[in-house]
Amino acid sequence: MSTTFDPAFQDELNKLKIKEMIEQAENAVAVAVGTTAVTGAIPIPFADAPLLIAQQVALMATICGIFKIDIKKDGLTALATAALGAGGAAVVGKTLATNLLKLIPVAGTVAGGAVSAGTAGVVTLALGKAFIEVCKAAKMGKLNENEITSSKGVDLLKDAFKEQLKKSKKK
Repeated sequence: MSTTFDPAFQDELNKLKIKEMIEQAENAVAVAVGTTAVTGAIPIPFADAPLLIAQQVALMATICGIFKIDIKKDGLTALATAALGAGGAAVVGKTLATNLLKLIPVAGTVAGGAVSAGTAGVVTLALGKAFIEVCKAAKMGKLNENEITSSKGVDLLKDAFKEQLKKSKKK
């Protein structure tokens, strides 16, 4: 026996499911911001970059799981790299400056670690929130799940990432 619901009710139910997914994904982002901030504080210059990318890809995989979207690790890595590249000079410049600071014994290491931790957290927050927007678009039918790793999905992620970075600067 199958149950048929009124289309308006079904639409409302889908919106509630998506809202719940977004809340779960935002919780995952909050946890990832904390862990990447700790990783960013590593006092060894340039040692944190590969670890941060791995943590950010793991966050994206978690978000995919929450939204029940199947994207392979290679696809997620490509998306993360594209989004981080979209952050442009600001992200690269901060990362380079903080890692150069870490080269200065004691004071530079402490200051560089603190700034790097903040930068890692902000970038992870922006990436996580941007990827939630992409997954939300897929669940709402605005983007086909197969298009997430295509140029259409990458462009959406880049735009959302840039927007999230702007929001973080305003705070």
